[in-house]
Amino acid sequence: MPDSKNLEQQTTTAAAGETVRIEGVLLEADYTTINEIVKIRLTIKGSDGLAYEAIDDEFRPYFYFVPASESSLNSVKAMASEGNASHITEVIGEPRSILGKPVNSYRVYVSNPTDVPKVAESLRNMGDTYEYDIPFSKRYLIDKEMSPLTDSIFTLKKANGMLLFMGYEQKPGAPSDLNLNTMCFDIETYSPLGIPRPEKDPVIMLSYSYVSKGKKGNGVITFKKIDRDFVEHVEDEAELYKRFADRVSELDIDIISGYNSANFDIWYLVERAKALKIDFNLGRFGNETRIERHGLVNKVKIGGRVHIDMYLVVKFIAVVGAAESILKLNSYTLKNVYDAISKDEKLTVEKTKGQKWKDINELWNGGPEDLELLADYNLSDSESLRKVYETFVPIMIELSRTTGNSLSDVAVSTTGQLVEFMLMRYAHEFNELIPNKPTEREIKSRLMNPIEGAYVKTPDPGIYENLAIFDFRGLYPSIIISHNIDPSALCSSCTDYYESPTGDRFDKNKKVIMPTILDLLVKQRAEVKKLYKKDKGSIFLGSRSQALKITSNSFYGYLGYARSRWYSRECASSVTAYGRQYIHNTIEQAETSGFRVIYGDTDSIVMLLGDKSKEEATNFVAGFNKKLPGSMELELEDFYRRGIFVGKKTEKGTITGAKKKYALITENGYIKIRGFELVRRDWSKVARDTQRRVLETILKEGSPEKAIQIVKDIIKELREGRVPLADLAISTQLRKGIDSYDSKSPELAAAKDAVESGVKTKEEVEHAVISYVITKHGDSISDKAKLIERASDYDPDYYINNQVVPATMKILRELNYSEDEIKGLGKQKKLGE
Repeated sequence: MPDSKNLEQQTTTAAAGETVRIEGVLLEADYTTINEIVKIRLTIKGSDGLAYEAIDDEFRPYFYFVPASESSLNSVKAMASEGNASHITEVIGEPRSILGKPVNSYRVYVSNPTDVPKVAESLRNMGDTYEYDIPFSKRYLIDKEMSPLTDSIFTLKKANGMLLFMGYEQKPGAPSDLNLNTMCFDIETYSPLGIPRPEKDPVIMLSYSYVSKGKKGNGVITFKKIDRDFVEHVEDEAELYKRFADRVSELDIDIISGYNSANFDIWYLVERAKALKIDFNLGRFGNETRIERHGLVNKVKIGGRVHIDMYLVVKFIAVVGAAESILKLNSYTLKNVYDAISKDEKLTVEKTKGQKWKDINELWNGGPEDLELLADYNLSDSESLRKVYETFVPIMIELSRTTGNSLSDVAVSTTGQLVEFMLMRYAHEFNELIPNKPTEREIKSRLMNPIEGAYVKTPDPGIYENLAIFDFRGLYPSIIISHNIDPSALCSSCTDYYESPTGDRFDKNKKVIMPTILDLLVKQRAEVKKLYKKDKGSIFLGSRSQALKITSNSFYGYLGYARSRWYSRECASSVTAYGRQYIHNTIEQAETSGFRVIYGDTDSIVMLLGDKSKEEATNFVAGFNKKLPGSMELELEDFYRRGIFVGKKTEKGTITGAKKKYALITENGYIKIRGFELVRRDWSKVARDTQRRVLETILKEGSPEKAIQIVKDIIKELREGRVPLADLAISTQLRKGIDSYDSKSPELAAAKDAVESGVKTKEEVEHAVISYVITKHGDSISDKAKLIERASDYDPDYYINNQVVPATMKILRELNYSEDEIKGLGKQKKLGE
């Protein structure tokens, strides 16, 4: 098998004691135990296509100690002389700083990584301890300044049947394309009681889609004979597990990906294998497969390989706004995500070509056609996942290269965790101690004292012509860079400083971590964007630009995050205060120059050109930028020929402008929509689609008459019962058990009805996304709510009065239409009449 051949080759290409140089990339850094001692283990993917396992035999675990007194220091040094009894092996003086203040610190070496937190805890009555909670493999990447997935040359030496890591050098220039072997997979389980139980319910089918050594392929493994070319028959469930592991090894897979696989697929395979009392391991070089905790999520560790749970990646991409297509999704199912990014629609087992709906259990127990459909469906999951993987993983790879964190960690990280790791790396370079995590008391205090946010100039509701949007290029990052904002730069006695609107001062002449990192990221992104404009088809350049943007835009949030190691109220509040100042100043100068600013929000303004030309608008910005400090710059987003800004009701019943709720159309026809119901899943498709059609009609054609007719036509279709039930479904997630709610809601009522009628089990609906329809039968809206599978009709009045009309009135109100006019009950009524 290729894995064993790789291992054989890596130990025979060099004689004992001889060094070899391998070109390639660091795929993963973790640890292993050799002779009861924990050692760093590196998985290197060579440019020759082979994988190498290298052991660093020299790196030792440690933490930092700042003694309270000389006697405390002497006590700790005495412990080191005791040998293994104290677990301390050596104490070395290493003066460092903590948030810019010099301290006499000492590096305390211990026997094993597991000793670090225990020994640090035992010393806390003698001084302060730092960096005791950094995982061993992360500690290694920080100290060695190694960047995963970046082209490097590794020096290795054969000794004792192993390859020992001797050093590395990073190759200059932009990273090359990675030729990694990847596999996407999915399992199907037989679960007659609803929720699969690994102690009882078998894995009946497993599909995979791979790219290995430049070749693509797929397959399905199962223990029933199915007449499909891609299906491989095995004797039983145990053989299915073995065959899957064999395929991973034969194809020499570097990255294994599933969808919600950390919480289900891998977890289920591991737990089910225990129940069957069989070995199951996907690791390379004989290393293990395990599941561990990473913050609030599960992380799968497959020794020598990388695991990526694409469900977590998709949610991350949606949160940071790196893919507009998935922002509109009602839920992040594989089908929904695939359909959003692909022109095709993913195969499902539900109601195909008019046949009676069958679940997976029924198909498994069915005839040849049912089994063929199930195999097709299982394979489609892996093939769909392949498309999702290829769309979004390049961004994760570039985030790994940008932050210096391993791909397996990046794939389960939040933006705050990405920023934190970068700060850790740079703290080491700046000779700074990494601050400790805050206590729960500190977190609570921070949360009780929130930081004032950005300034928003709300618009006068209405429809406008001839607009321009200008925004600051990375406002908060550029403020941090231009004003040297960092906890270590805060000063009270310095003579040359920036003073923020809050009165906090930042030393102009002190080189500090955050502005240094951000300046590097901003400059890198500017270069990448230039290259990307010349090569729009480059996935690498597009992904790198996104990664740099995501990382740089996350620093301000981390400064003000209550659980941050580098939390600073002074820094975070100074950043937003500067932001408010610059937006106020921009609005004032634009209006002084004869433009009318109708909207402003955080880092951008929307202004009417009126009788002024585009050239005058760009000249205003050019002059304005000359007065800005440092790297700050106001940029043109685009010119728009028409825009709609809607209102909202105040507590006093008056109408005022709504923030972040508008739609505009550029001169070349691109429509920008922000804040409308069409991006929310708790509105039905008919309401969202009607709202979108109304917006597009007004923006593209400027025809209020056509827009009002669209709504009237939908109302007529609703009243006549011609709207499909699928377009009427409303989706809401139940956040807790169905018996835990105090009040009755439509989604709760629909879930309880489904359980009582036997359509769903309690386990299937709890904490799930519930899609329901408001039917004609019942006294209240909740009584009328039925799961879409249970609905046979709908209440047209509900969808007219509670969905379509409210969703469109927010727009049509600006055209002076009333609800009666929309419903065909009266004549047009002007506002103010």
